[in-house]
Amino acid sequence: MKVLHFLRHGQALHNINAEPMKAAGCTFEAFLDQMKVDDFFDAPLTVSGVSQATTAGSLARSKAIATSLDLIVTSPLSRAIDTANLVFPPSPTPSPTPSPTPTSSTRMVLEDLREINGWLLNGKRRTRAELNNRYPTFDTSMVLTDEDVLWQAEILEEDESVRARVNRALSFLWEREEENIAVVAHGGLFKKMIDGNFLVSSDLDGKFENCELKSCSFEMVDGKFELQELPVC
Repeated sequence: MKVLHFLRHGQALHNINAEPMKAAGCTFEAFLDQMKVDDFFDAPLTVSGVSQATTAGSLARSKAIATSLDLIVTSPLSRAIDTANLVFPPSPTPSPTPSPTPTSSTRMVLEDLREINGWLLNGKRRTRAELNNRYPTFDTSMVLTDEDVLWQAEILEEDESVRARVNRALSFLWEREEENIAVVAHGGLFKKMIDGNFLVSSDLDGKFENCELKSCSFEMVDGKFELQELPVC
């Protein structure tokens, strides 16, 4: 058995208006249309998103999550990597002002953890070279091409494709030797992972608020991944 800590990124520019509409019960089409209006390439965290991540970091430290991780994996989108750095700060290099809560966990970017792909610019990632320059503590070897060749302007990725790469990501994590793992990604991706995925059995609620952290046990039973929520201690 392993333990996974799922963390959605903090509020980003494309979330400001669409998220309240969704909470009020708008249609999925209206939700997407509003995100299109507020669209922004590789949408960064807002000031509120940074504050949310800071608060989540305090929670992770109080529950001894931030200091006990073996592996941190993130989406290749900046809002997820920035959230990971704020919630789980990397081990500092020698500095007069080192991070107060460092972690020496292995840190990796996984292409398969990106948000539902296509149509919206906020789902298009930066080049691998840019990611290397911006985030030197992260291993980007699992980002297989420099340019983002997966994003398509006119097509929104189908559910089957999203679930297939979610399952690839879970298989990757299952085969790793690390046992205590943080997964920082996106609400839409997490929902596809949990709800209606024939390879995943879970009691987790598929809805994640910005910077919401959910911990669960992670097992393989009869060829299916089992995710069972753990109590917050």
